[in-house]
Amino acid sequence: MMKMCMSMFIRRFLSLLCGSFLFTFLVSLNGAYAQVHVSDSIPQYLFSDFATGVVVKKNGEKIATSLNYNIITEEMIFRENGRYLALSGTDEIDSVYLNNMVFIPAGKAFYELAVDGPVKLFVQFSGTVRVEGEDVGYGSTSQTSRVTNLNSLISSGAVYSMDLPENLVMSRYITYYVEHNGKRKRFVNERAFLRNFREYREELEKYIESNHIQFDRYNDVVKLVHFLNGMYGGL
Repeated sequence: MMKMCMSMFIRRFLSLLCGSFLFTFLVSLNGAYAQVHVSDSIPQYLFSDFATGVVVKKNGEKIATSLNYNIITEEMIFRENGRYLALSGTDEIDSVYLNNMVFIPAGKAFYELAVDGPVKLFVQFSGTVRVEGEDVGYGSTSQTSRVTNLNSLISSGAVYSMDLPENLVMSRYITYYVEHNGKRKRFVNERAFLRNFREYREELEKYIESNHIQFDRYNDVVKLVHFLNGMYGGL
């Protein structure tokens, strides 16, 4: 995997839900801020519009194309001749650069590499969709409507298009992972985080307390991992 030195400060407004976080956010890379808008018109995508990104393959080849990230299917989507297609051959892809963010393949999905160093911080963007109940009289609702499940969304192509059916309810989440010595671990709170770094537990506890680190705030998590990398001799 390509080494990517990053100095990233990210401010995100988050709400804790089921171990992950609902998200909207503001990204800054090396001081250059870029607003990441989640559009009501295409809520199935991470960004409000497709933008030119760069796909870096492991053989060094670089491909510039129009990209967006589908959080429901967790696929990197490119637009070609009016069609929306998922990047295939993710095992041959090193990284994707899009909207001042770096994405790394994770199976068929892509995770943001938010912090690079001896300890890496990865962010998984995901989403769920359900059909909003329709009133059928007598105070009852029905889940049977134009789209009934994710499989039909995918098979119909609606999940990729720019026009989702109006009767869908979207939920968006982010999940955090740290990677050290080749092992990637998910964490959602202080206890789970500290469990992975017992040798620096005392220093981390002091830093968390003195800096009022909250694990439901993305920027706090980024700061904490940067501090941890400093103890490992990284960035």
